[in-house]
Amino acid sequence: MLAGLAAQSLTVSATQTMAAFATAAVVLVALLVTASVVVSLVSSDTLRPVRLTGGAVRRWSGFVLIVVGIWFLLLAVLPGPVLGA
Repeated sequence: MLAGLAAQSLTVSATQTMAAFATAAVVLVALLVTASVVVSLVSSDTLRPVRLTGGAVRRWSGFVLIVVGIWFLLLAVLPGPVLGA
């Protein structure tokens, strides 16, 4: 979103650019506040399944982080043509 606003700022006036950034900031803050209020108002019955699956989520997220780490190591060690770059 910010990349699009930055690109737009090259083609329009400073006033329009500031209005676009201010609008984006207001929308982002409104979304974050709304999300936090909704999460705080959710009942414990709704959160019970989320709490019960926490262990599985931790295991899978650990596996994903290990795979991504190995991928980054391969990108750093192997030359570009080996990976099709």
